[in-house]
Amino acid sequence: MVFLAKLILKGPSQAALVAATLAMLGVLLVPAIWLSASAIALVALVKDGRQALQVVAVTTVGTMIFASLIFASPSMVIYFLLVAWLPAWIAASVLRTVSLAASLQVIAGLCVVAIIGVYTFFPEMGETWREPLDVLVQQLLEQSQGQLSLQDLQGVQEMVIRMIPGFLAFSVLFGTIMSLLLARWWQSVILNPGGFAQEFQALNLGRTTAMAAIVVIVAVALAGSELWYAMLLVVLALYTTQGMSILHAVFKARQLNKAWLYLIYLVMFFSPEVAAMLILVGIADAWVDFRGRLITA
Repeated sequence: MVFLAKLILKGPSQAALVAATLAMLGVLLVPAIWLSASAIALVALVKDGRQALQVVAVTTVGTMIFASLIFASPSMVIYFLLVAWLPAWIAASVLRTVSLAASLQVIAGLCVVAIIGVYTFFPEMGETWREPLDVLVQQLLEQSQGQLSLQDLQGVQEMVIRMIPGFLAFSVLFGTIMSLLLARWWQSVILNPGGFAQEFQALNLGRTTAMAAIVVIVAVALAGSELWYAMLLVVLALYTTQGMSILHAVFKARQLNKAWLYLIYLVMFFSPEVAAMLILVGIADAWVDFRGRLITA
């Protein structure tokens, strides 16, 4: 994918073309949206925030034209702008001047603010999804051939409706992290080979962020409201990244076979317990310093 990075850095028009094309592809293949945001982030990292914002503007107009011609729905561009391009631009602009940890903290903080704002001022936001979820419930009920009850499915539906803001915040944060990391890797490959690996493996979100994560976890256990569960999703996205950083650092320092690393990632998709352990390791690292202990052991 390095050829894409080189094309993006040729100029604002090329960057906008790549971002717009990938965004439209993202309608069918969701990860393409992250690639689209990576194009914006790369421009912000290598050039500057102002030029990246210009690319965002051109990309928005271009994608709106594409969406009008292909899907007759230019309004979908607002979704790309709010959940992909602007968060990636903000994160990359912060990373350009501060650190990877700070950029992730800023985006996570904005997601938390957005969650609080939605639950405070737009508590019925999830109701906009009720109709398509009603259709999905009926389809699942028919396909289950009596194995699922309407009451159980409706209970899950109500939970999903209440958690919509949290799911959106999680998707924005996770997508932005992936976009930012890819853009940083592109920048490293082109301008500073090996720099991304060192930076990522040294990622440390610090004790303040870890304490905030613990507060959220305790609040979920005690209160269990949708607001706290939504914030927990932000914590999960943030500290999965921290845990991955620790894993990569230990594997690199101890020169372990990377096949085991990939196996751990595979197991994570099928075992919530393994994923939870990785997240807890990421939080505990603020005090335990697993990298220092395991690397020097």
